[in-house]
Amino acid sequence: MILVNLAFGMLILAQIGIGTVGNALLFCHYVCSHFRRHRLRPFGQIINHLTLANTLILLWGGIPGTMAAFELKYFLHDITCKFVSYFYRVAWGNSLSTTCLLSAFQALSINPTNYRWAELKFKSPKYINALCILSWMFHLLINIIVPMRVAGPKNSRNISVKSNLGYCSHRFINTITESICLVIFTSIDVICLGLMIWSSGSMIFFLHRHQQQVQYIHSTRQTSQISPESRAKKAILILVSTFVIFHSLSSVFEMYAYLFDNPQFWLANTIVLLTSCFPTLSPFLLLKSDPHVSRLCHS
Repeated sequence: MILVNLAFGMLILAQIGIGTVGNALLFCHYVCSHFRRHRLRPFGQIINHLTLANTLILLWGGIPGTMAAFELKYFLHDITCKFVSYFYRVAWGNSLSTTCLLSAFQALSINPTNYRWAELKFKSPKYINALCILSWMFHLLINIIVPMRVAGPKNSRNISVKSNLGYCSHRFINTITESICLVIFTSIDVICLGLMIWSSGSMIFFLHRHQQQVQYIHSTRQTSQISPESRAKKAILILVSTFVIFHSLSSVFEMYAYLFDNPQFWLANTIVLLTSCFPTLSPFLLLKSDPHVSRLCHS
């Protein structure tokens, strides 16, 4: 069991290092783009908020998870545990909302411009940064219940503990409060994931139709290179699929840990590992697809 926990700790630690470097590179890429163009495009504004949220997820969730996997007990006090859990949930919720906003903005940018879509497409860039800030404020407010639902390891002996995360314990308040929290957080996840899948599907549909319309042009170039539309479709599918898969898996494990009292410690490590996958992989996916996807989005 010690070797298993050590392996989990090393994997989570590797995610923290790789993911932090990747998000820093992505952030610097768009900051440099801002200085070159003297303004940051809406796509870059969303990416900057996403990199901040992803970095906080890796730090607030990964570092305590690593310490717990290395079996370093009681390294967080009760107040520190509440603080870490609160901002971790805020960052995770904002990563969900920002990824949803990114997918929706891309769909709006490349969709055909009838009157209603054209008006919304013209006005939306002005409010992107405000929407990102509102997302942070919303999750800061909605997660205010989190500190009341967690306790440090030392304080968990005197309260009704639902599950032990290694560095913190989830406490049971009462049935009504727990049910309300479950409904609220589940509804947010379902709405954001649904919008993400719908906007990405509409993007793929439009790009596929556009590719068919210009198929003759591409065929006359006598080149084996993949078309920009194909690259864009692949990048969008990979990014959204990565988020949906890892978010769904981590939600299933979190639900299992919530429904069953005192789950095994490997389950807490698995949840930390899964929730850190998207923040680790997403900056590299965005950096790889940026020259093609952003050009289509802003054309």
